Amino acid sequence: MTICRTALLRLLFAGLAAVPGPVGLAAQTEEPVGIPREYRGIALGMEPQDVKDRLGADPWFDYRGDEDVSLLERPRASVIDAGGSVFMARGLFQFEDEVLSAIMLELDESTIDWYTVYTTLEERYGPPVDMNPARAWWEDGTTRLALERPLTVKYLDLAVFDAAAVERQDRVAWRERARQEFLDEF
Repeated sequence: MTICRTALLRLLFAGLAAVPGPVGLAAQTEEPVGIPREYRGIALGMEPQDVKDRLGADPWFDYRGDEDVSLLERPRASVIDAGGSVFMARGLFQFEDEVLSAIMLELDESTIDWYTVYTTLEERYGPPVDMNPARAWWEDGTTRLALERPLTVKYLDLAVFDAAAVERQDRVAWRERARQEFLDEF
């Protein structure tokens, strides 16, 4: 009789754990939180002057003005490079056609570690979409949040990122054609 009673109690508790509501809270799943498109009020899609204004007013960044702005190899791209403080060593803000397309935060390994940042992101956004020894990333269709080694957090606008990847492929194909045409001239 005790074996049947024990089995019945196990079945009852197992059934209660699967029931949604106060009794079966552990079985409930929360809706995933969307990937943020901003960090400390600096949002993907902002114009350079808005980002400069935010950086100048934010004590977590050591932004010294326009001398931190540099051009990249691509003519439509530019970067604002600002020092960081406490947990951040540096912040890089990349623009394509005068629109913020990437936020890259190099974290200070002496004050925070990769595992702590990873577990925080995993708790907040769920398991990463992709992970390897060099990086983990989360996506929601419009934004990618990447944690890269040694310790960098990146927010990327996927539309701009995908367009840049296509542009890179086109440049590679053009260079290969141009190389072959050059060699054919001999």
